[in-house]
Parts: sequence; C-alpha cells; structure tokens
Amino acid sequence: MRILLLPFLGLLSACTLTLEVVYPGHRITGLKTQGTYCASANTRVDFRFSLEGRLDRLEFFWIPEGLSPSQARPEERYTLPGPIDSGEVRGFVEVTPSGGIQAVSLAWPSGAALRPQGVTVEPLPERRLWLRGHTGGLAGPYVRATNPVIPDSFPYCDPDW
Repeated sequence: MRILLLPFLGLLSACTLTLEVVYPGHRITGLKTQGTYCASANTRVDFRFSLEGRLDRLEFFWIPEGLSPSQARPEERYTLPGPIDSGEVRGFVEVTPSGGIQAVSLAWPSGAALRPQGVTVEPLPERRLWLRGHTGGLAGPYVRATNPVIPDSFPYCDPDW
C-alpha cells in the first residue's frame, strides 16, 4: 500500500495551489453636469452618474478646464465619505461666481443622501468636474465629466440641464 501512495505523493508535490484575491471594485460611468453656472450669484451645479458597485468614499475635483486631477491644488479637492450604493447617483456642487465650492450633496436610488458639506477653491472662469471612487481602500480611475462648466454673465442667470 505504501508503494501505491509514493507515486501519488510525488504527483501532488508537482502541483501547486495558487489563490488570487480579486478586487471586485466599482465603476463610475456617464458623469454629466449642467453646462453653465451664474457669474452673478451662487449656483448649484447639478451632476449625475451611474455607479456599479459600492463606494466607501467619493473624491470631487473642481478644476480649471485643461488640467488633470493630479494637478489639482488641495483646495480644489473634496472627499465625501460613504458608503454610496450602486445605481443612478444625482447631486449638486454649489459654486460661487468666483469659482468656490460652498457645498457638495448627493442622493441615490435607495433614498439615502449625504448632507451638503463644503470646501472653498480659488476662482477660475471655466471648470470641469472630475470624480474618483474608493472601495476597500483602493482608488478607482479618474472620471471626467463629459462637458465643461462655464460662467453665465446674464443678470437673471438660471442655469438648467
């Protein structure tokens, strides 16, 4: 019987078992914002995106057009804590005429919402919203809004989608 076991043990020693932990991650798609913000009054710049998976936190970047999020100054970034569940996510970034962010708020289909939280950035006329989600301590890719947000100097500005 031992003679039969020896070849079997020899075959087992040639085999290896590899376990790989795969990060399920998340995916943000279809980030869109309204096209303008008021040059004469505060504006809630609406945004929406689709989220697959769950986020532990969400980073916002309100930066001048043409810059990447890695070039954002500390005051041009804001991290909103989660959790944020999958689905169609909508919200707003409240901006001043000079380009400062006063508040960030969002809601998703489960009815949950995160209350407005604020940060201030220095003014520049044309900006673009970027996002980056985090799950399990790992950062996802940067996601760029499909359009820039430009100031509207009309005195009775009422930006809309």
